Amino acid sequence: MKESSLHNMNGLISFEEVSGIEEVSLIEENGFIKPATKETLKVSQKRKKKSQKSNPQIKKTCTKKSENDHISSKFEKDLNFLNYMRSWSSFGIQNEILYALYEKKYYEPTKIQLGCLGPAICGQSDILGAAETGSGKTLAFGIPIVNGILSLKQQINSNDVSDTESVDDDGDEEENWEKQNVGIGCVKVKTLSTSAKKNNKLFALILTPTRELAVQVKDHLADICKYTDIKIALVVGGLAYEKQERILNRRPEIVVATPGRLWELINGQHIHLQNIKHIRYLAIDETDRMLEKGHFTELSDLLERINLNERQKRKRQNFIFSATLTLVHDPPSHLKGKKKKRITPGQKLQDLIKKIGITNPKVVDLTSSQVTAENLVEYKIFCKFEEKDYYLYQFLRTHKGRTIVFCNSIGCVKRLANLLTILNKKPLPLHANMEQKQRLKNLEKFRANDHSLLLATDVAARGLDIPNVNHVIHFQVPKTAEIYVHRSGRTARVNTMGNALLLIEPQELGTYNKLLHTLGRAKDIEDFDIDMDTFKQIRKIIHLARDIDQLSLSIKRENSKTSWFERAVKDMDIIVDEDEMPKKRTVEADIRIKKDLNLKKKELNALLSQPVVSQNFSHKFPDMNFDGKGPMTHVRRDKLRIPGAFVLRKGLDFGSK
Repeated sequence: MKESSLHNMNGLISFEEVSGIEEVSLIEENGFIKPATKETLKVSQKRKKKSQKSNPQIKKTCTKKSENDHISSKFEKDLNFLNYMRSWSSFGIQNEILYALYEKKYYEPTKIQLGCLGPAICGQSDILGAAETGSGKTLAFGIPIVNGILSLKQQINSNDVSDTESVDDDGDEEENWEKQNVGIGCVKVKTLSTSAKKNNKLFALILTPTRELAVQVKDHLADICKYTDIKIALVVGGLAYEKQERILNRRPEIVVATPGRLWELINGQHIHLQNIKHIRYLAIDETDRMLEKGHFTELSDLLERINLNERQKRKRQNFIFSATLTLVHDPPSHLKGKKKKRITPGQKLQDLIKKIGITNPKVVDLTSSQVTAENLVEYKIFCKFEEKDYYLYQFLRTHKGRTIVFCNSIGCVKRLANLLTILNKKPLPLHANMEQKQRLKNLEKFRANDHSLLLATDVAARGLDIPNVNHVIHFQVPKTAEIYVHRSGRTARVNTMGNALLLIEPQELGTYNKLLHTLGRAKDIEDFDIDMDTFKQIRKIIHLARDIDQLSLSIKRENSKTSWFERAVKDMDIIVDEDEMPKKRTVEADIRIKKDLNLKKKELNALLSQPVVSQNFSHKFPDMNFDGKGPMTHVRRDKLRIPGAFVLRKGLDFGSK
């Protein structure tokens, strides 16, 4: 064909069958590619059949297996590993998980883990777990889920191996096919093993009420999956939708999510979430809050989708956990006229079982009659609304350690953040209106500093495991007993001591009494001793800080008001009469305000540089930073008998002299 005719062809015209052409097969031998003879081709086919008799996944997993074999020999030769991990041996937990637990120094299961692991792993029961905050609930459902997924993946791989045992027949069939089609130029397409697809399906879904808790749960699961090939995806709001789509494209076996963003991705028809009704494990953390009416509307839709297939629902194992799972409170006052009865703990659990679709329930309730942690010390202060700032600042000046202050509203958090920033306390705010990145950043800063201060709404109250929080202050009385338990549960976690302080104004007295009633407290919470000798100085400091806050706000508003109007006029390219312009303060007034502001700042700095101490006051809170210097005749082991733990006797003075 001439070159000119080739240029006139706009594409492929047709196929033509050609005969009489010799087919040449190529094989690799000793690292070289060369034409195959009939003899070498037969040898190549025999080698191919031998390789097929082994697991087809070997090429993909041999590296992982060799790593695991090395890890296995490393740990099994470690006598400490064998001795320390005996407490876990009766639950049938796979070695990969045990190695990870050992590295994290989780040598013994906690009480809630002891109660849940047996029924969950050996009995395959649905677990409804209730235990005090900080008791290790995340691993109580995380270990059975990861253990079960490992077993399922091993079962899938072993089934695939049994399928390949008939490879000789398949090999003969392939050889016959090749003989029949020699010289035709056909290509046989071989389907890959289905085990890869099955191994990459979605096995487990874990739902949490907040983004921060989802991040924490994901991190805990990642710790115990260290020596496995299990992938975990985090699906929460506040992060880029497209990025989370890419994460799901990796087909993770476990998804940890908040309901809103997960439902958004399901409605977006993401392929990995379309078979969500086939999941084998479902865990809902802080379940009672998640299922409260009006809180998470998407959760009802999710549960309906997950429970569509009755057969799959019976196969699924469920884990329902909360510190307040069996705690019930009186209905709101506006409903009492409608004769709405207070439900019992049993009725509350039955309602959860029905909503979630639980078929084989096992209740593990380790909550005590007082509900809050046994090693939590609680105090209260009755005061006027305007005095709360005084007591908060006095406490922060005299008690070192990591502290969380809880408020009922975002406005309260913002006001305290401004005030305490002026007082050089470097507060870290945390509330729902903040961007997710900033929330996570503030949490990391709080964890990193032993004497940090976090100001939070109830977005941080549930589930967050921040180590060594010494004090929790309820700046406003929580609206329900559940919220009080979860707030207070940020301290006194996993057998450590902690303190909780309630600031109660007269308008909150009714809420406080309801709280005591729901918690079943026959006695009032003990009063916190106040150092009245320094109170006058504290009050002066707070008044100065408030004045500085107001003056700074006044200057900021004035600048914002005029700059906004001038910018709007410029953007619209219009001429405005001077009478229509917003009235500015006079230059003299501005100078006077700024001068007053600078004077107050100097006065405040002078006061802050002076120590606020009392010669005759004994702080009542246990000192969480006792360094062990000097005789320890004044301490005793606490009732949990934890090595190194102690409780200070009342009336002992650990304040500055």
